[in-house]
Amino acid sequence: MRMGDFMNEKRERIGAWFRRYPYMVSVLYLIFYLIVFEWLETHVVPKYIIHCRLDEIIPFCELFIIPYVFWYGYVAGAFVWFMKRGWEDYKKLCLMVFSGLTVCLAIYYIFPTGLNLRLAQDAHETGFLYNMVRFLRAIDTPTNVCPSIHVMNTVMIFQAVCSLDHLKYRKVTIAVHFVIMVLICASTVFLDQHSVIDVVCGIMMSFVMHGLVYKVEWKEALAARRDHAELRKIRRIS
Repeated sequence: MRMGDFMNEKRERIGAWFRRYPYMVSVLYLIFYLIVFEWLETHVVPKYIIHCRLDEIIPFCELFIIPYVFWYGYVAGAFVWFMKRGWEDYKKLCLMVFSGLTVCLAIYYIFPTGLNLRLAQDAHETGFLYNMVRFLRAIDTPTNVCPSIHVMNTVMIFQAVCSLDHLKYRKVTIAVHFVIMVLICASTVFLDQHSVIDVVCGIMMSFVMHGLVYKVEWKEALAARRDHAELRKIRRIS
């Protein structure tokens, strides 16, 4: 057997195994990501403080700890839901999100960033939500912040949902995911977990990865949606 044929057969066996056990794609990457991220947290010291004038204007609001924490279940639930939909949709989501995370890890190593937004604890800040914020800050250091992974992954999931043929025109479903996306992205700045710059960079990263993985033709996609909206308007009038 030639080396090329051997490698092709090997790749096909690996691909078949992942199609049989699709959850292992996420499990294996999660292990890799956590190991590398923990190494970065331990060994890489921030050299660049991310800050802009808008960060000082946005007030702290402890209520946003709810959508911030909701993100963990939302992302996990999205992967489970896409996995149940089928291999092709799940594969695209994994490729987009995992590629984005890998690029972020590289950026954190090359361009180590940090924040100085978190103020000292106030004696009047008591209650369940404040305790949740304190716990979050105890385990989530203000390092490796740009781009924001919270923002990037949330926008990517919204983009993946909008790319599904049977959902892209369901306004209620899209609206629900859009509200979730906005609340999660807003929570990162209202809790002083990220700078507005981190949010913008996270959004930009999501659009780049989505375009590469889903091969989005923006003009054609917008034209198709416009034609669909006009067709529905004509049907309502007639």
